[in-house]
Amino acid sequence: MMIASVLVLFTAWIVALSAEKQADAAPSQTAAIFMYHHVSPTVLAGPYARALTVTPDEFRGQLTWLRAHACRVVSVDALRLDADRHALAPCEAALTFDDGYDDAAKYAVPLLQHFGDVGTFYITTGYVDSPGHVTVAQLQSMRSNGMEIGAHTVHHVDLTSVSQTQATLEINDSAKSLQRWLKEPVTSFAYPAGQFNAKVVATVRRAVFDNAVTTLPGEVQHSSSRYELPRYRIERDTGLQLMQAVFGSRDAAVPGASATLVSIARKRIAGNAPGMAEGVAVALLARRFPEQILKVHVLSLRPATVAGIVLSGVKFHRTVNREQFVADVADMLGLAFSAAAIDEVDIWATVPLEVRAGASVSGDYAVPAAKTVFSVAVTRAQLRAGGTVNLGKVYIDPEFLRE
Repeated sequence: MMIASVLVLFTAWIVALSAEKQADAAPSQTAAIFMYHHVSPTVLAGPYARALTVTPDEFRGQLTWLRAHACRVVSVDALRLDADRHALAPCEAALTFDDGYDDAAKYAVPLLQHFGDVGTFYITTGYVDSPGHVTVAQLQSMRSNGMEIGAHTVHHVDLTSVSQTQATLEINDSAKSLQRWLKEPVTSFAYPAGQFNAKVVATVRRAVFDNAVTTLPGEVQHSSSRYELPRYRIERDTGLQLMQAVFGSRDAAVPGASATLVSIARKRIAGNAPGMAEGVAVALLARRFPEQILKVHVLSLRPATVAGIVLSGVKFHRTVNREQFVADVADMLGLAFSAAAIDEVDIWATVPLEVRAGASVSGDYAVPAAKTVFSVAVTRAQLRAGGTVNLGKVYIDPEFLRE
């Protein structure tokens, strides 16, 4: 219990320190590596378990926030290379997962794929194929789906407390196992429990690795040592707050959005708060949902600001089923709340109706020209921890997107 409390206090200190730094001046480029352990709806036994277990809903909320704020999510190798080349994005993140638990393959990877992102998974190779850990087949599948696989020793030992011979074996043998299973080089390493010293760093440097990550908090810069890269620890219920502290809230229109995207967004907004509507529209269009976004209204009248998002119920960029449509709407809601200070978001989809020639489509005796086939209204109070959305009551026309 004491250990978990220390972890919570440590995270709070990082958040406060980062927020204080941002109050002075927001950097034009911010790059950071974030460290996860478990992404699972189940909390295992042990003093660290709850603090180090992020729920899938919470993780989805963090990915949604990163996407809404135009943060580039890359592998550790790619982030390190970008830093070396002075080519970092205004907001660039690497998401890492330590130890090689099987929930990484079951929950983290599918969510990363859904958002088109990648993760870096540091594997303790001696536990592969054992209960609670990934299998070789899962590792191969993760890699074939674009994930980066890194080494984390064979037995997760403190490399500073063992002999030089044992440390060398732990480091080299973990790389060899991963190379044998994946049929390709492994170039990133994570120090178990964040423990390292000059001798350990030298051993990692002499091995096959191009870089290594620590557990010391901080941003990655051009001057960062490639074998002592800092990482922020993600803990339950505080991860989104930490990301916001590191990168800033970025509530204005999505930074880095292309002029073309902004131009398209401006043609699809309405209401008396065009700045907010533009921010929401750009965030949604940047996500490239299969659903066509027809209009984004934002009406700001005291005491509330309400956004309305109109979707086409017939025009899709690619095939969509009901399950995906509802999941995409949940993502849209999270993006909208993250993009602007909005109190309520209403989303509905319409389909056109046939209108007989000469019929009136406006005025008191108008013939309906469109039909609502989906609708949901969500308030900010319905946001879960981590920024995900509780949809509540949803209306879906019985015939809409039927299999």
